[in-house]
Amino acid sequence: MTRMIAMAVGAAVIGVLAGFLWWGTATNRLRDEVRTLQNRHGDEIKALDAKLKKTEEELQSERERRLRLEQALSQGKK
Repeated sequence: MTRMIAMAVGAAVIGVLAGFLWWGTATNRLRDEVRTLQNRHGDEIKALDAKLKKTEEELQSERERRLRLEQALSQGKK
């Protein structure tokens, strides 16, 4: 009887240890996936920021061009 209890306790300890080790590998894998996604999206955000800055500069340039044209037209009407 004590032998059966000892085997049951031993099996439980081995099961808990195996589960703990398996859980640790899953956690590490998920952590690596999160880092990969953060790096990938970080690059995309930088690219979008650069595109936004370029578009804002083009818009400002067009606004200045429009202002100059309006001033030239208004001087011609006087």
